[in-house]
Amino acid sequence: MNIFFYGGTFDPPHIGHKMIVEYLLPLCDKLILIPAKKSPFKKKSPIANGIERIDMLKLLFDNPKIEVDDFEIRSKKENYTYLTVEYLMKKYKHCTFTMVIGRDQLNFLDRWKFIDTFFDNIKILCFNRNGYKHETKHSLYASSNIEYINDFNFDVSSTEIRQSIESLNSNLENMLDLKVLEYIKKNNTYA
Repeated sequence: MNIFFYGGTFDPPHIGHKMIVEYLLPLCDKLILIPAKKSPFKKKSPIANGIERIDMLKLLFDNPKIEVDDFEIRSKKENYTYLTVEYLMKKYKHCTFTMVIGRDQLNFLDRWKFIDTFFDNIKILCFNRNGYKHETKHSLYASSNIEYINDFNFDVSSTEIRQSIESLNSNLENMLDLKVLEYIKKNNTYA
């Protein structure tokens, strides 16, 4: 089985995430979305709690090929990608894995904890993001394990969405699926 996994804070999950998932679905047998408890590269924790982010992902994606996995949310310790890869490889034996990341994460790849322990066992599919240039400061970036999707360019950020919510900007319909927007309003998720 060809499994893609896509991690992130998803605080909140937005139209850009949805477009990436729609792009990925024909390429894999299963797509696993893994919301992070907290990125090791971010100082602040997500505003929405883990349950809220899982709920929003499930509202956004209703497809039998998609699984929302709470492994990182449930973790009692700081989670790193190598732990998630170990978990997935134990759970789905004899499968091939592709990790989906944005270009913003690619530039930190050489700082990922124990990346050498899993890098040869998975492929990486990297989506373009505006404002992020590919920095070739490490030999990992030249690896044949990384495929770049450069023709994908939908730049919406969760930070921008949260700022729009705080300022009551009505532009949210262009950035969020209506079901997610209704959930946020109903639950005062970012109030």
